[in-house]
Amino acid sequence: MRCSMKALILSVSTGGGHGRAAEAIRESILINEPESEVRIIDTIKYISPFLDKLVVGTYLRSIRHYPSFFKYLYKHSDEDGRFIKSSTIGNDYITNQLYPSIVEFEPDIIIATHAFTAQVLSILRKKFGWQKPSLVVMTDYASHAFWVHRNVDAYVVSNEDMVHELVLRGRDQSMIFPYGIPISQEFFELKPKKQIYQEFNLNENRKTLTIVGGSLGMGNIEEILQEITSVTLDIQILVLTGSNTKLFNKVTEMSENCNKCIVPLHYCDNMNDILSITDLLVTKPGGLTITESFITGTPLAIYSAIPGHEVQNADYLFRHHLA
Repeated sequence: MRCSMKALILSVSTGGGHGRAAEAIRESILINEPESEVRIIDTIKYISPFLDKLVVGTYLRSIRHYPSFFKYLYKHSDEDGRFIKSSTIGNDYITNQLYPSIVEFEPDIIIATHAFTAQVLSILRKKFGWQKPSLVVMTDYASHAFWVHRNVDAYVVSNEDMVHELVLRGRDQSMIFPYGIPISQEFFELKPKKQIYQEFNLNENRKTLTIVGGSLGMGNIEEILQEITSVTLDIQILVLTGSNTKLFNKVTEMSENCNKCIVPLHYCDNMNDILSITDLLVTKPGGLTITESFITGTPLAIYSAIPGHEVQNADYLFRHHLA
């Protein structure tokens, strides 16, 4: 017996947000259609772990060590169509490798949560004649040319400003839906705060500040922490260091030599709990983290935006007086 719906979600692991959005979409589909079958493919890793390491590794090195170069690439790839043509070569290869698995799965809809896989959707229709519905879910607060392609049926964007942006990029307004960035249902089902304070061994009568460096633990977190601990305010501090073990160890060392309560945490899966007790979130402006803070009503302070998409996210926040 065939399930009620088959959905295929295509993503890429450049940072944690694209995968988290994919998981949130799967969660929502299964809540509303429990008999559905939803498959997530981390596309580049799926076809070649070596290629994934090369592509993702190059991206991470560029934003860490060569931010000015990444800024240049981001800006000019948004303005110069030749960049799109060059990316088509790589995404055409990815599509060719994925196609047999797509045909075997027979999805009723294919959803992209990354710019690379947005182009894969377009290639699927143009090259292979794929006619099932396709949807691009954009995971930032501004658009970029790499996300916008012909032969895609619909776009879900985070805000009304992006509807206008995509229309200027040639998409019909009827296919653009400002529904927001998908996040886990956990953010709508929060535990009692008293319980969360106890789990983190925190004082519920003290203000809590949380510093987040994204899934990679990036940014000048040490400097920020030093500045914050130098003030006389009676606060407690959570520091999420992501996969950055060196930073985790440094924050742990700082916590042992500080008169304030500092709790270092690796990348965690209970961000909903953390945000519900946070009085101020100091964070890089990633699309998913911004959305999660909106849902929990957590005030935002922004630092160390990655040139390109995160700078655009920060611009959106400041323009609308949201941070």
